[in-house]
Amino acid sequence: MTSKIKFEDYLAVETAGGVTWHPNKKQIAFTSNVTGVYQIYTCNVEKSGVYPRTQLTNEVDRCTDPRYLSDGTLLFTRDRGGDENFQIGLIDEGMSLYWLTTDLTVKHRISYSSQSYLYYSANLIDRARFDVYRWKIPLRKNKPELIYEPDRGLIKVSGTMNNDNKILMTQRLANANQHILLLDIIKGELMDLTAAISGNQEYRWEVVRWLDFEHIIVNTDYDFDLKRLAIITTNGKFRKLRQFENLINYDIENYAHSKDSIWTYFLENEEGYSTLHRAKFSNGGFSEHETLPFPLRGVVPFGDERSWNQDKALSLSGDEHLLAITMSSGNQPTSVWVLDIKSMTPWRAVEVDYAGLNPSMFVEPTLDRFNSFDNLSVPYFKYVPTGHMPDNGWPTLVIIHGGPESQSKPSFDPVIQYYLAIGFAVVAPNIRGSDGYGRTYLNLDNVEKRLDSIKDIKNLALHLKEEDSEIDGDSLVVYGGSYGGFAVLSAMTEHPELWKAGVDIVGISNFVTFLQNTAAWRRSLREAEYGSLEQDLDLLTQISPINKIDRISAPLFIIQGDNDERVPLSESIQIYEKLKEKGLRVRILRFADEGHGLAKLQNRIKAYSEVGSWLKEMIGSK
Repeated sequence: MTSKIKFEDYLAVETAGGVTWHPNKKQIAFTSNVTGVYQIYTCNVEKSGVYPRTQLTNEVDRCTDPRYLSDGTLLFTRDRGGDENFQIGLIDEGMSLYWLTTDLTVKHRISYSSQSYLYYSANLIDRARFDVYRWKIPLRKNKPELIYEPDRGLIKVSGTMNNDNKILMTQRLANANQHILLLDIIKGELMDLTAAISGNQEYRWEVVRWLDFEHIIVNTDYDFDLKRLAIITTNGKFRKLRQFENLINYDIENYAHSKDSIWTYFLENEEGYSTLHRAKFSNGGFSEHETLPFPLRGVVPFGDERSWNQDKALSLSGDEHLLAITMSSGNQPTSVWVLDIKSMTPWRAVEVDYAGLNPSMFVEPTLDRFNSFDNLSVPYFKYVPTGHMPDNGWPTLVIIHGGPESQSKPSFDPVIQYYLAIGFAVVAPNIRGSDGYGRTYLNLDNVEKRLDSIKDIKNLALHLKEEDSEIDGDSLVVYGGSYGGFAVLSAMTEHPELWKAGVDIVGISNFVTFLQNTAAWRRSLREAEYGSLEQDLDLLTQISPINKIDRISAPLFIIQGDNDERVPLSESIQIYEKLKEKGLRVRILRFADEGHGLAKLQNRIKAYSEVGSWLKEMIGSK
């Protein structure tokens, strides 16, 4: 490939998404990284076409997750140096900016807004606990009110009824274990609506919307394997939507509706690809369903406070005429599309900057599968470079996602496109434990089964080596971030003979020290997945890559942010030092102004350009 390929060209391709509608105007606000770090923008959207945008923030650090309130003011969040201690900013109708919170040691998590109140959680009183607050609108004329102090879990307000006197909340005890709570403000009573249904068993419960004062649409895997819509009542009764179940074949995710809309919009996750639906529900059940046109075969991506939350991936205008969708595909950068509900006509409302690159250069993946050691069918996406293939096939990056309850999807990733451009194929599997394939698949790597997921990576490598003529099976690189970083280290220690190199980005090297040092509010959530320090110490020690470091034979490149509260800096430092001590080939790249992953353009350019050069040196890519 040509030496003129520069990573900064690919990183400069814009990402835009996470839409919120003005309550009274055909106007949206969204997040874009066109400046190199996420900032907040707004533009008018009245009919088909692309409209000029206005930049509302210009901060050194990321500004994310915008949302309009009922009075037309716009909220967003900002942290500093990747520390995830998000503060709440407010932009009024006159474009003036005010900081509503200023304690930089406290994390604020906005969850919901009604006509009258903003709801959020914060670890102000106890850094290990997120209490729930509400704040009467207009915010600058009022003060926050503490309404609930949970004894465990993360709490997210998901909807209100009866003039905000009844508040629905989702309690997350682990990524795959949630409850739905109902707080009656007048009576001062709290009821767990799902405990009576599911008992002590762990299930996923998500609030979709209130139907009336007694009935709630939920998305759950209770009594299902895949997540399905159902109805629960305020006295803890559960009812399936049996006619509706047969219309959807995959997991359901993401929802949109307006307060009084008869339609509920939602996505079906078809092995990573998104399909848009809408349906009519009542307390009597399901009555009507439509599959809606999508502008391209792709993905509706979402994240968290670091970009935009799930509830902003789909966003319905107040008059219900326009549905804003954040869309992406393997070769189409993430942008904002709008669907006219009356005509069912979609168009791109935000034109993103391609940074001078020809989009025809971008590669769309194929979806494939392989059988693992126990005949489990495991899916993976494969990206193959354009151009002349080397005689032995393409050197290949096997990229493992984080989570672990996450999912590799065929959305646009400029880092992947860069690696393709310099001559590497990319394979992105959804090994056991990945989301999107049902509860049974999700639980296949829990606690004592942790290393079964690493066996999946081994069997994928063998599959590529033995059965794929486009892949150079002797030039495989295992690559991943966060939990994917653990998977890199574990694959290199459990099956060292398979790898030419490894790239570990903010990865877990020792589960014991990780659980001891991760942010206090996260420990119980992660112990539910990995095992606890009190009960599973021997297992955690056994599966930790740092205790098998002598097995590593391939060179390792480590990337780490100093301000990472999720996987602390010490996880990367300790494995780097041990590898250096033993004379093994290792390199570390640290960033003092980053946290869990790299947010700033200049840091991303430096890190991934150096990784690209290092890989070509290690692999000998032409």
